[in-house]
Amino acid sequence: MGIRRRFFLQVGLGVLIAPVIPACNRPTSQAGLKPSAPLQAAIKDRGHLLVATEDYYPPFEFLVNGKPAGLDHELLTMLQKRAPFEVRQEILPWQPILPGVGEGKFDAAITAASITDDRAKFLDFTMPISETTQFYLKRQGDARLTQLKDLAGRTIGVQRGGVSAESLPYLEAALKPHGGVLGTVQEYGSFDQAYRDLESGRLDAVVHNIVSLSILLGEKPGIFELGEAVSPRSYAAWAVKKGNQPLLDYLNQFLAQVRQSGELAELQQYWLKRTFELPDRPLLPGDRPI
Repeated sequence: MGIRRRFFLQVGLGVLIAPVIPACNRPTSQAGLKPSAPLQAAIKDRGHLLVATEDYYPPFEFLVNGKPAGLDHELLTMLQKRAPFEVRQEILPWQPILPGVGEGKFDAAITAASITDDRAKFLDFTMPISETTQFYLKRQGDARLTQLKDLAGRTIGVQRGGVSAESLPYLEAALKPHGGVLGTVQEYGSFDQAYRDLESGRLDAVVHNIVSLSILLGEKPGIFELGEAVSPRSYAAWAVKKGNQPLLDYLNQFLAQVRQSGELAELQQYWLKRTFELPDRPLLPGDRPI
């Protein structure tokens, strides 16, 4: 991007120092977005669009000294610049975000929400912003875990209400042909404590998406080791209440714009350390249509 940055990012067990400047200073396309008449009417009643983002989900969204950062925050800043109406952001823990969108408390979840069968029952998703296939993480050198089947009977950490917990049925199905069963599952509000418990030996493995785990491994060499995929290939996207087609179309218009301009790829490379070839529509795990 040709932009120098500096920030202090608390991830897992330590602090990463990296160069940063606020997203508002990045040169971006100034092309406006055109909301449909139904969307304009809905926003006029309230006066603004209200979106929710998570407070601790690096590298997608998190807080640095109380200020939001990450891929989704930068995309949201671009959206706020281009929208012809006010887009307000509420930052909160993960657990109430998707239920809040489904209940109409928030208009959209501007967060890397994995697209799952259960979520697709009450939410509509935009085109994906990232791949989010779930893998397991173990302590480096743990010779007990060399294959997926070795997770049978082990103590596994997942995020409460997150897609890591929702991926466990896939793991159960993978263990069954080998005579294995799922062991103890420990749920966490966020992954930082799960990583600490894994390092200390209170957990045998942690399940999380490939992006977050890859970045953790780069920042914490010699502590953890990546295992195999626990779920089929899956994707992360933004979410709106089921049936809110005007807002869904508007967000897809924005995401298509930043894809075509190359801005999304630049943000992926910076924040996720890799880019993804993504479908132009939401897909369920295993590349199944919704």
